[in-house]
Amino acid sequence: MRRAFSLLVFLALFSASAFSQTPGVNAQRLFEKGLDSLAGIGVSQNDLNAIDYIHRSADLGYAPAQTAMGYFYETGFRVSADPNAAAEWYKKGARQDDRVGSWLLGRLYYTAALPRDLDAAETALKRSADQGDPFGAYLLGLVKLERNDYITAATMFRKAAMQGIPLAQQHWGELLKDGKGVDADKAQAYTWLLVSYDAGNLKAGNDLTALEAALGSTQADAAKAKARELEQTVTRAVVARGCTGWPGELDAVPTPPPPDIQRFCR
Repeated sequence: MRRAFSLLVFLALFSASAFSQTPGVNAQRLFEKGLDSLAGIGVSQNDLNAIDYIHRSADLGYAPAQTAMGYFYETGFRVSADPNAAAEWYKKGARQDDRVGSWLLGRLYYTAALPRDLDAAETALKRSADQGDPFGAYLLGLVKLERNDYITAATMFRKAAMQGIPLAQQHWGELLKDGKGVDADKAQAYTWLLVSYDAGNLKAGNDLTALEAALGSTQADAAKAKARELEQTVTRAVVARGCTGWPGELDAVPTPPPPDIQRFCR
């Protein structure tokens, strides 16, 4: 009886030890230690230690860490900037269905940080958009717009607009105004452009002025009321759940979110 009990204790301890050595478990812990070190939580802030932890996690195959490594190499954060190395890390994350890695990879190909390749950009961005990522959808809309595929561009911009991307709201409003890829609807166009403007995208102002004159006060007032309703559900503050607030988020081509924000973007 005692021997059987001892055997059970041994097996339990062995299982616990094996679990603690599981690469996936260690990889996540290393990544979290890296984030803590970046933020100065639990230990003094140390960027180099943070990158070491995250690099080790990425080498163990943890997708969020691989995407974070891509960010470091793209931005040159404490490493020499290298867009090719960034792309390789983003690809590793994307292959594991990390939607942030996919949109950042697509962004690299779209912006010509690598040799510009709209086909490669479209493939990566579609993968991200299909997983519900608003930035992937918005950038895919830009690719489709450049290719004069207004129907798909409209679909992508509307999808991203509903998830609070101000530039997508502007593009969606412009397509509604011009009747490209969608039936023309100047009142709805005014509503979405106003939502975008109120979110801080002042570039929508010129179209708003022209549309207000075309609509007249009654229709414009109704569109403003609709915009106020929409702003309760389609602003970044409402829908982002933490995936917001970094410098360059509202640029025409959004800059990559840092790793501490990336975790809220999945």
